Amino acid sequence: MERVMVLTLGFGTGHNAAAQAVSRELERTAGVRVKTVDLLELVPGRFHPFIQSGYGQMLNRFPSFYHYLYDSTSHSRILRTVSKGFIEKMGWTIRKKLKRVLFRFQPTRLVTTHPFSLLLLPPGWRHLPSTGVVTDYELHPLWLARVPRVLCLPPQLLDRSEQDRLRWQTGCRTVETGIPCDVRFGTRIPAEEARFRLGFEPGTPLILVMGGGMGCGPLPKVVEELGHMKVSAQIQVLTGKNHTIYRELCSQNQNVNIRVDRYRNDVSLLMDAADLLVTKPGGLSVTEAMAKGLPLLLFEALPGQEYANQQYLIRRGAALHARPDTVRLLAEHLLTHPGQRRDMAKRLGQLAVPDAARRIAEQCLRMERLHSAL
Repeated sequence: MERVMVLTLGFGTGHNAAAQAVSRELERTAGVRVKTVDLLELVPGRFHPFIQSGYGQMLNRFPSFYHYLYDSTSHSRILRTVSKGFIEKMGWTIRKKLKRVLFRFQPTRLVTTHPFSLLLLPPGWRHLPSTGVVTDYELHPLWLARVPRVLCLPPQLLDRSEQDRLRWQTGCRTVETGIPCDVRFGTRIPAEEARFRLGFEPGTPLILVMGGGMGCGPLPKVVEELGHMKVSAQIQVLTGKNHTIYRELCSQNQNVNIRVDRYRNDVSLLMDAADLLVTKPGGLSVTEAMAKGLPLLLFEALPGQEYANQQYLIRRGAALHARPDTVRLLAEHLLTHPGQRRDMAKRLGQLAVPDAARRIAEQCLRMERLHSAL
């Protein structure tokens, strides 16, 4: 029996969502046992909240510093080497607990949705066939600090010569599988039916507004601007884990056409119902919209991977960039120009890989296993 351990690091929500999508696909395969491990959960209890909140605070309050770290490790080999050593040294507590988990489960294969996972892996388990899953539309060089056997990429991220060079330099085989998301996003029902199920007016356009898992960015300003549109529209806002913004929007919102929620379990149905998605360009959010063919207005990309996601889509004509002071005009334009929305939906569909999780699971199970003295 194959035993696959799926490793993730729960900074934000995208890495974990991708890991869950791959895990569910593997669980459907006969003769395969699966265990998903969020390495952040192995951090000692007194440090775990500090790390999570510190990450969120850095993104919200010091985005330029995050950009410096991201950009520096992307372009400087010396800083990448230093970062690799730092992660390996600081991860000793995680590695100690992970070793116990590994011994209990005895995996035969590994999948990881975060580049740090293989750096935190105990040495005695590094012989296992490993599959890396890139969850943004950029390949950060930290993925190559300790390369997996196979690296699963979004479509059109690297050309063939770049993929060949990467394999020659590192021995890592690349495959364009797409970014995995829940299977529910691979199907779509008519918008009128979806709106009826959700209690929206069937004949009135619907705009879905999301601030990502942590509700970052100028979400209140974006919602305020959309509330003053001259075009009739319904607006559904999701604030994620940001309870402060949720309370702020609930207290200030007097517009009966605007609904505000934290989390919803029916985002797939909301995307079916929507004519337009206004969101931060998180890797999983835009992947889900691609699978649905839902036109995108992208606002307040964080420096680093979100900016890369935004540029990936804009260069291909699949999304538009909006600022808080332009989002209303752009939304009005798209709602009154269905032809442009159809063109954007077509371009999104050309990039979408709804069965990415299945492709990744197949790649994982296809690799030959190397034997070790462990």
